Amino acid sequence: MKKLLLSSLLLRNSALAAIGILMLVPGQAQGDELLLAGFSSDSLTRHSDTTGAHLGSFGPASLDGPLGIVLGPDGHVWVSSEESNQVLRFEVDTGLLIDAIIEDDPGTPEDETGGLLGPAGLLFRPNGNLLVGSFDNDAVLEYDSRTGAFIRFFVSIASGNLNGPDAGMAYGPDGHVYVPSYYNRRIKRYDGETGAFIDDFIEPPAGELQRPRGILFPGDGYAYVVSELNNRVNRYDEISGALIGPLVWDDPATTLDETGGLNSPTSIALGPDGRLYVVSLQTDSVFRYELADGSFVDEFVAPGSGGNNLPTVLQFVPDIAKRCTTSPNSVGAGALLVAYGSTWISAQNFLLSAQHAPPGSSGLFFYGPGESAVPLGGGMLCVSGPQQRLPLVTVQASGLAQYHVDFSSSAASAITAGSSWYFQFWYRDPAGGSGALHNTSDSLRATFTL
Repeated sequence: MKKLLLSSLLLRNSALAAIGILMLVPGQAQGDELLLAGFSSDSLTRHSDTTGAHLGSFGPASLDGPLGIVLGPDGHVWVSSEESNQVLRFEVDTGLLIDAIIEDDPGTPEDETGGLLGPAGLLFRPNGNLLVGSFDNDAVLEYDSRTGAFIRFFVSIASGNLNGPDAGMAYGPDGHVYVPSYYNRRIKRYDGETGAFIDDFIEPPAGELQRPRGILFPGDGYAYVVSELNNRVNRYDEISGALIGPLVWDDPATTLDETGGLNSPTSIALGPDGRLYVVSLQTDSVFRYELADGSFVDEFVAPGSGGNNLPTVLQFVPDIAKRCTTSPNSVGAGALLVAYGSTWISAQNFLLSAQHAPPGSSGLFFYGPGESAVPLGGGMLCVSGPQQRLPLVTVQASGLAQYHVDFSSSAASAITAGSSWYFQFWYRDPAGGSGALHNTSDSLRATFTL
């Protein structure tokens, strides 16, 4: 298994420090946080998104080689446990284990995972289903995110010569799925709806890409890919895949290490401050760089912080908390509301997303200063106080409705630093069967900062 391979290569790493368990009050606002998975320490640690300081650890849990982290549409943190062939869910506020949403029951003859071997990258589809990279059989599997039930092989085994789908799976600006192919130094592109192989978006030499893992599309016209074996972050055109050049790298013509000591980069993310955050596997830390020119800023998370050993992936989690409940609608168990991006107002990347709503229906996101539980149409009104409506949207064929909050607009002018708001999605649903013509999602609370 991959974990054993890494351990044999990195024997010089010191013994693991003791891992503390953080217990938080449910619903307590923690501020945006950076989550960091420790592959060898089997840990998931919390860090401040402003200082990098260790805030505590998720658990207790049975993580065994965590290799993927994502915030789910249910508001929980989902983590792939590569060595145990599981996907686990955690409460975002308390850090406590909820369940193994995807696992093979040893008491039954069938494999309930559908053949998952070495789960790595996690990626939610617009329809709410979960994609899981199956590292050890070179495939991507799709699951129902409400039940964990296996649906299908989204990317069939070795499709397009996929070899080691790693943790950095991502959607590109074209709506297709991009998968790092670890062992043959490529980034594969697959149809975002069918999973059919399209092409090699990036292939060798392409800037001497060696063991690619994380890929990032921050929306600036480029794709950024970490190259583990030669300690680089390369920049490519997000449409053509053409190499623009190495962004973070150590120039051999100079005596200075321009990367600040980056050693085996494994994951990449855009922080709420607009900078690049890169996991450094062999130094057990996270480095920060300027997005514009790749210049080194600092070592943001100190080596081994919180007992983290061989960190593999990082994920920023906005300061949100799920509230209220959803109600059944004409297409299923009800619409779910989730927020992506950051609650930093200056970052301007707070995205509201409603899933499992009736396709083609109209709806709108709204917010207010308090919460309630009052019947409204086929659902519940969960937001109280003077309510602010955001512009009308149309639910896509996939059941998805989204709105990118522009904090400079009049509709969002009430959202200021230090304020907390409750958000909900209202939508038309004439076929709902409850006698009402409209329904609502569950709600969430978000606390904002500058």
